[in-house]
Amino acid sequence: MNRLPRIAPLLALLALAGCSRSEEKPPEIVRPVLSVVIEPKTVETFGFAGSVEPQYSADLAFRLLGRVVSRDVKVGDLVTKGTTIAALDPTALELAVQASKADLSNAQAQFANAAASEERQRALLASANTSQSVFDAAQQARQAAAAGVERANAALAKSQEQLGYARLFSDFDGVVTAVGAEVGQTVSPGQTIVTVARTDPREAVVDIPDQLTGD
Repeated sequence: MNRLPRIAPLLALLALAGCSRSEEKPPEIVRPVLSVVIEPKTVETFGFAGSVEPQYSADLAFRLLGRVVSRDVKVGDLVTKGTTIAALDPTALELAVQASKADLSNAQAQFANAAASEERQRALLASANTSQSVFDAAQQARQAAAAGVERANAALAKSQEQLGYARLFSDFDGVVTAVGAEVGQTVSPGQTIVTVARTDPREAVVDIPDQLTGD
């Protein structure tokens, strides 16, 4: 009869011990602290002179030897693609075109006569009123005249092309940045007449000492 009162306090102690264990918190994780040491440092600044220049430019020149009779632009002028920049004296070139046209007309007349002669000899040969050799000669004359027309056409095209080279045009929109020839001056093929630069894009050109660039 006296055992029950003795066991009851023991059970109470065990229950309290279990509760205390369940209420214990896990240990906190201590994270390492990262630190950076900041030291003062002298910052140097430099200033350099420079210029903003066009990234693309072109030297425009004639393909022919000749005397400049006009220059329609000066430094600072804005030009568009196809604008006439300058012109050479076209007199000799125009005479060459006229001569080529006359040569072509003469060649065409010779071809017409040779072709008509060939047709006559063909008809005579068919009626046995001429020989094969005479017909062959007429045929060869017609072929030679045709070749003459081709050469005259090529010569005319060449002279017209040369006349076109007497005028200088801008290949793109831009601004005139330099002039290399004046009116009345005789220029050689490839000699710069003007320099034209695109207005965009541009680039900064600055001279920096080698000791600062590491070169």
